[in-house]
Amino acid sequence: MAEFVEAFKNIVGKANVLTREMDTAYYRSGFRCGFGGAKAVVFPSTLVEQWKVLQVAVDAGCAIIMQAAKTGLTGGSSPNGFDYDRDVVIINVSRLRGLHLLREGAQALAFPGTTLFELSQELKKIDRVPHSVLGSTTIGATVIGGVANNAGGALCKRGSSYTEYALYARVNEQGTL
Repeated sequence: MAEFVEAFKNIVGKANVLTREMDTAYYRSGFRCGFGGAKAVVFPSTLVEQWKVLQVAVDAGCAIIMQAAKTGLTGGSSPNGFDYDRDVVIINVSRLRGLHLLREGAQALAFPGTTLFELSQELKKIDRVPHSVLGSTTIGATVIGGVANNAGGALCKRGSSYTEYALYARVNEQGTL
């Protein structure tokens, strides 16, 4: 077992790291497209755990796929079948849920795993609708995915959605997270 897999287990707990092919198969495939291998699927439950897992994966030189609902609607949420030049790690953020309506529902703070369905249920309470009402809402598409993939186009009749603030990580030119 790779050292980084043991580090993941120390961060999120053994039950939240999948490595057996049979256990990871669901997470290595999208609903519409994509299927491939991964050394591990990791499920952090806090933003701090997510950061620590990400740091371990970067330090180990892994290819990292961030995954929420893994709808596979755009093909980026699962390995796509070609041979990667390094180990692949899937960080699934479905346990990172939380939604806070701000400014009387004019804005929302959504954690990475929060679904469009959860957003629509909260907005219904204040007689509002979300930025995106898609068929994928029923398969668990996330708020973040909805903003990233469907903020414009046909949805502009309602008014576009956008991200005013975002908490993100990046690897700089020196390879440091």
